[in-house]
Amino acid sequence: MTEQRGPAEVSSSPCRGLRPYFRQVSGLLLLGSVAGIVMNVAIVLPAISLGRALNVVVAYHDGKASGRAVAVAALLVVLGTAATEVPRIGKRWWLGVARTRLQAALRADAFRGVLAWSPSRSMATPVGEIMARVVGDVDVLGEGVSEVIVETWDTVLFSISLVVAMMAYDAPLTIVALLPVPVALWIAGTAGRRIAARTVS
Repeated sequence: MTEQRGPAEVSSSPCRGLRPYFRQVSGLLLLGSVAGIVMNVAIVLPAISLGRALNVVVAYHDGKASGRAVAVAALLVVLGTAATEVPRIGKRWWLGVARTRLQAALRADAFRGVLAWSPSRSMATPVGEIMARVVGDVDVLGEGVSEVIVETWDTVLFSISLVVAMMAYDAPLTIVALLPVPVALWIAGTAGRRIAARTVS
């Protein structure tokens, strides 16, 4: 059962007020997060296995590898791709269901809170404000939760996996290639702040 909360109560204390809702979908969030970690750790396997398969095919063309070696290399490409894509399906499914259930529980409790209002309060509150809280605020919250999860698993872990793989292949070249990254991040952040300041002003 979800706790009965009005829209004003849901928005007044977001951290403590949202804990019951996150507990309801904690299992889905855990499964989706584990799948996201596996996917982004294994994200480099398809490229690595494909590169090695191409090397084996070239060696086979030159008479230096057997047909069995080519078959094994092709199988490794399939397995490496599956190691990335199967967890991707699980991640999207579990996290998508978790976000939908979270939004549904929030929206249901907000609507129950509105129905529990006194007639005088219902008459004094604009319909647009109620719709903005019950529909709009919940949608924004759902998108925010989704973006945080996506940025955590799909961006941070993906980048770490790529850097580790590149370092394993050629550490000096990787360091040289990554040298401009901090400068690029600083420029992007500075430009974003200035554009935001102009927009607000």
